[in-house]
This record gives sequence, C-alpha cells and structure tokens, in this order.
Amino acid sequence: MLSESSDPAPQVPPKARRLKLGQVLFLALLLSGSIPLLLNSAWLIRQNRSVLESQERVAVASSGRLLSQRVDSSLSGLRQQLTQLGAGLLAAERQGTDETLRQGWVRAYLRGLTDRRPEILALRVLDEQGGGPSFASGDLPLGVEDAFRATFRRVRSRSEVVYELVRLPGEDVPAAVLGVPILRDAAEPALVVEALIRLDALREVYGSDELDDLSADRPAGSSVFLIGSAGDILWSRGATPAMEEALARSQPVADFRDVPMALSSEYSAEIDGAGQDLLVRMSPIEEAGWALVTQRPLGRAFDSVDRMILRTALSSLVLILLAIFFGWRFSRRFGPPIERMAAATAEIADGRFDERIAVDGLSFEFEDLGRNFNRMAQGMEVYVGQLRRAAKVHRDLFIGTVKALTAAIDAKDPYTRGHSERVAQVSRIIARHLGMSDERRHAVWIGALVHDVGKIGIDDSILTKGGVLTEDEFEVMKRHPVIGAEIMAPIEQLRDAVPTIRWHHEAWNGSGYPDGLRGEEIPLEARIVCVADTFDAITTNRPYQQAYTLEFAMETITRLAGSRFDAKVVTAFLKAHKLGEIPRPGGTWDRPDSGAFAPVRAPEIWTPQDIDDADETIATIS
Repeated sequence: MLSESSDPAPQVPPKARRLKLGQVLFLALLLSGSIPLLLNSAWLIRQNRSVLESQERVAVASSGRLLSQRVDSSLSGLRQQLTQLGAGLLAAERQGTDETLRQGWVRAYLRGLTDRRPEILALRVLDEQGGGPSFASGDLPLGVEDAFRATFRRVRSRSEVVYELVRLPGEDVPAAVLGVPILRDAAEPALVVEALIRLDALREVYGSDELDDLSADRPAGSSVFLIGSAGDILWSRGATPAMEEALARSQPVADFRDVPMALSSEYSAEIDGAGQDLLVRMSPIEEAGWALVTQRPLGRAFDSVDRMILRTALSSLVLILLAIFFGWRFSRRFGPPIERMAAATAEIADGRFDERIAVDGLSFEFEDLGRNFNRMAQGMEVYVGQLRRAAKVHRDLFIGTVKALTAAIDAKDPYTRGHSERVAQVSRIIARHLGMSDERRHAVWIGALVHDVGKIGIDDSILTKGGVLTEDEFEVMKRHPVIGAEIMAPIEQLRDAVPTIRWHHEAWNGSGYPDGLRGEEIPLEARIVCVADTFDAITTNRPYQQAYTLEFAMETITRLAGSRFDAKVVTAFLKAHKLGEIPRPGGTWDRPDSGAFAPVRAPEIWTPQDIDDADETIATIS
C-alpha cells in the first residue's frame, strides 16, 4: 500500500557515536606496539634458548600424542593382518575347518609370520572348541596361557576384537594378547586368531635409558602411564606406586572414563606426603580402548615461562605508555576535523541535506575531504528533492487512479454518487479517534474508497432498482464484497485493501455476509468502514426511500453497537460527531449541542425487538 508519508531514516545507534578519533588512534598505536613487543619477545627467546630447548625436549619426551599414534597404528595393522589370516583360512578350507587347520602348511605360515613380525611372540588359530595350530618363539609364562584362554572366551561370547594386557618377565615394555573373531555367516565366530604381541612402539619412541633419566629425580620428573577403559593403571614408567594411585583417583582419569578423548588438564594430588600440582596429557589408543597418559610437575613445566611473562609485561607496559602519549598527541591534532565531518554526516543522515562543512582551518587532505563532502551534500540535496517530487507525483497519480475507479463505481448508481468518497472521509476520522497510526489511517481511507468496487459485477437492473430488493436479488447483491476482493487481490498496491472490501458487511454478532465472521475475527479496518458505510446509507436519498435524519442515524448506530457494530468503533464515531468532525448530510458539518460525551451503552440493555428493528432498517437501506 502506498503510504502518504515516507519512512523515517534509520537512526544511528548511540554507542556508535561514542567512539572518538582519539580512541581509534590510541587503539591503533597500541596495536602497533605489538611489533616491538614481538621483537622484544624474540630477543628474550634467544637469551633463554637453552632453557626453552631443554623444556621442549622434556615436552616432547612427556607428550603421548606421537606415542599413542604409533601404538594405535601398530595394533591396527596387526589386527588387520590377523583378520586377513583367518579369512584366508576360511576361504581355503575344502574338507571342513578341522581338516584345514591340521594342514602342515598352516603352522608353517604361522611360524613365517612371527619371523617377519618380531613383535609377535606367539600366534595361534583356534576353532569353535578352542583347538588348532599354534606357534611361539619361546616358552610362554604361565600367566600368558591364562590370558590366551580368557581372551578366547571373551571373543567367542562377544564376537568382537579383544585386547588383554600382560606383563612379561624381563621386558621393559608391556605385551598384549590380541584376539580376533573370524565370522562366516553365523553370529558366533567360526575361527579365533590369537597373538601375543609386544608393544615395541613404546620402546621406539621412549628408550629405556631416556625413561630412566626422566624418572631419576622422582617424583619431580616426567612419568608415562598406560590406562584401561575403566581407568585402571595397566603399565607405567618413571612413576612410583603413590603416583599411580594419585593418577587413578584424579579427575582427568574420571573425565576420560566418561568421555574417552584427547585432553590436557591439571590436577593436585598428595604424593608421598607432599602436595603437587601436575600437568597431564591424555592420548587415546582407540584400537584397544586404552589411553597413554604423560604427566609432569606444573612448576617445572612453567618456571621459564613465568620469567618470560614478567619481562614481557614490563616491556608491554613501556609500549602502552608510549601508545597513550602518541595517541593523545595525534588525537589533539586530527580529532576535531574528523568530528566536524562526523557531525555534518549525522545532520545529513537525519534528512538535513543543506548541511555544509566549514573548511577554514583544515589542513592536509582534510580540506579536500571537506570540499568534496560539501559537493556531495549539494548533489544529494538536489537528487533527494527530485526523488521527493517524483514520489509525490507517483502518489498523486495512484490516489487519482483510485478516485477515478471510485467515481466509476458510484457512476453506476446516480443516487449514491460520492458515496465512496464520503465513506472514506468518515472512516479516516474514526480511525484517528481510535489512535491508529498515519499509515493505518491511510490504509483505512484507501480500503473505504474501493469498498464497493465489486458492484461493477452486479447487474444494473438490481443495482439501480427503484424499490426494495427481492430475496433472490438481495442474494445477488450480497456477492459484491467477494467480487470486489477477487478484483483487487492481483493488484499489489491494493492488496492490503482486500480484507476491507470482502468483510465490510460482516456483523459483530456473526449475522453479516459473506463469511459470517464475528467479533475480533473481523479486521478492524472492515469494522470501521462498516459503521461509516451504514451512516452514509442512512443519511443518503435512495430510489426507494428518502434520507433519514442525522439524529435517527446516530440513534440507530448507537443502538446496534455490540450486535451489528464494534462498540469501540461506534464510541470513536460518536466522539468525532460530538466534536463536529462528521460531515452533515448534504455536505455540511454537524455541530451538536454542548454537553458531556457519553460512551456507547452496553448492547444487553436493548431488547431483542430493538435489535431486530434496527437490523431490518440497516438491511433495507444499505
């Protein structure tokens, strides 16, 4: 809908105006101080190179990320190789699984595999009863055989890969029994491939001599742990039993037990009677469901960092003081011209295009900016003036088109000529007394102008009949709101008027047409036009009746408040009438007697006969 007034320019948020040039310069110079700060930090790093390198070696030695990746990759590769071995045996069987496993080449293959992979200490392939070929590079400790049997049972019951950590006498790294199910079609595995593997990846990254050096100064040195999915300590190097117990009870282990993921954390513990703050890094070994944990005392990790922070803080303080000084000097020099331009742009943003910048006293590029700004403002003033004139022409053309359409509608019935204009005038007055905005009052006015556009589709013999319509003719006449809504719906500029056109004959009590809406279901604009339309119909000469008096019109509309009309709309209408704003029939203005304005009475004080009589009157004349 075309509005009579243009939207106001968007307001600049207040906070955006608080930032001054001096503050911007201060921040810019403060940030520029980061360059000397970086140079100073580089000098400090060079002076502490030996300390940083030593700490880096300790960090690399204690970090478990690379180690966990090595272990995880090694276990994954072994598991895939064992799976391929079992799948190949199933594919090669000719006379049943037992017969295939008794073939001599199977044990020879197992021996060759252990020769190629020295970390595999023992290898066996078992059928469903636990029998099958095996090979070991040496005698197995008693505990390993128990681990083999336990692993076999778990693989058979769960049909999933199982890892069981074991300790080997004389070995500095742990070993694990790996059980892999080989499935055919059934849910239970047809074969189980088991291997005793030594976790040589731990030795590859952390040699035993290096670990001994790390743990020589216990408990101050770094420690390495291997923990299970339940948080139990499976293996450790460089740690005392007290340290193992403290780690098992720590919050990082509890967090890992709940959500197994890589994390770095800190915790405090009482170890051998002394409180310690420890830095912990946990790295999951996803293949086995374990985690590699490295920890070291927090103080040892951050001693040199604390010293560097102190020196950096002193250097930064000097740079900040310099930035404050230069920012203050530059803001005193360049701030006022920019603020002058900012004030001028704010005036233009508020719609005052005649604002200009005084270029006196400006220097450097500021003078050019001021002159260019003034030329730009002058051009904008001319351009905006042209836009306003074009908008007025467009608005006048639109309103003229609507009025011409209204005149064409009223011309079909010479007795109602000017009816739409009068209804639109009264409707806008009522809307103002209801406190509606300018934009909504304009929408009410447009909707009232075209509210009877559907009468174009009504036969002239019915529209200009010189008597009361028959029931069939009245049914035809009742179609004009729907016809009008269908005519206006495709027109984008008049789409907001469609509800008013369709429902301006609806009644508050639901007795109206065409849809029988009631109460607040009827749009407010339609309720307003309904009152104005009825007022003009009562006070206008028709072929089948003379116009009623103004007093009769006011009494009838008042009596139907709450049944046919919205009481608050009628109240606004009567208030406008009391103030002399409602045009008197014949184009004059009515100025009622002075007296206090009384609100509309509640509809329940009228009798049903009163309402029926009034409805009959309205139906006859409108």
